Amino acid sequence: MPVVDSRLGPGTLTLGTLTSIECQMSNVRLEPSADETDGTPTLCEPTPAPELTTTWVLAGTAIQDWEDAEGFVEYCRLNVGLTVAFTWVPSTAKGVEFAGNCQVRAVAIGGQVSVQITTDWEFPVVGDITRTDSETGARNVIAA
Repeated sequence: MPVVDSRLGPGTLTLGTLTSIECQMSNVRLEPSADETDGTPTLCEPTPAPELTTTWVLAGTAIQDWEDAEGFVEYCRLNVGLTVAFTWVPSTAKGVEFAGNCQVRAVAIGGQVSVQITTDWEFPVVGDITRTDSETGARNVIAA
């Protein structure tokens, strides 16, 4: 099988009513987290497989725009705790779209003096993520 070298950009990101924020983003990703507990042994299955739960976050790094009353930083501050829809296209040339819902969290404001300030952010995904391939129109659900 040949090597597939997937790279981000140019792409798009929408978050609730906040559109065209991709120019603020220097990093965007969907990140899984696995939580497992031991299964309960029984007489017929003394060594059961672990019970696995996978959760996701929409995460990234943004150039801070705290001066913009309608920017990413202020949107996060005003909408903290709300569940909103997101759509992320990592590369418009590749035509793959990820969509779902996430819970907005406040992000850091400010940082080091006299440099471009970035802030890391992480919003828990609520429910499933849908992946759509524009070339084939295929839709796949990534279960929560």
